[in-house]
Amino acid sequence: MVERARRILVQPQEEWRMISGEFTNVPEIFQSYVFLLSAIPPLAYLLGAVIFSEQGTLFGTFETTVGTAAQDAVARYLLGVASVFLLGIALDLLTPIFSGQANRVQAMKVAAYASTPVWLFGALAIVPKLGRFSLVGTLWMLYLVYLGAPLLMKVPTDRAERITGFGLVAAAAAAFIALLMEGIRQMTMS
Repeated sequence: MVERARRILVQPQEEWRMISGEFTNVPEIFQSYVFLLSAIPPLAYLLGAVIFSEQGTLFGTFETTVGTAAQDAVARYLLGVASVFLLGIALDLLTPIFSGQANRVQAMKVAAYASTPVWLFGALAIVPKLGRFSLVGTLWMLYLVYLGAPLLMKVPTDRAERITGFGLVAAAAAAFIALLMEGIRQMTMS
């Protein structure tokens, strides 16, 4: 798991090629990767709240209680796992539009492994003032979706615009799902 996370961050094109050929299934992807790594940001935000009595956001920090931070951590975790699943479904449904091969397992691989930088940069939230830099992880995730989705979903390479178009649509779907999940999380905290 650690080596996979390192490689997807520093050698994404080579890692996507390796991932493409691996045999696995959706429960294994979630059990061995998603459930563990997606816990990093919620735990970091919770620890930041316990240590500093505040949480970081994109726009600064705000004071919080441990109880509120614990509730937020649960919401972050559940919505983070749900976002991986939803992105996988979206990629699987969008693929045929670009003449690719719909494959739920390959789509879940893209969603799960592309989320790695979001989870790792989420660790910065231990120091609430650094929490805003988790945005870098989100942007990196969009790039990884852009790179990996066309390859894993076997979008034909005969026309470059088809691959680029699918990569852009896949990244846009990831951004939409991330914003949707953040909106739902914000509503749970109101």
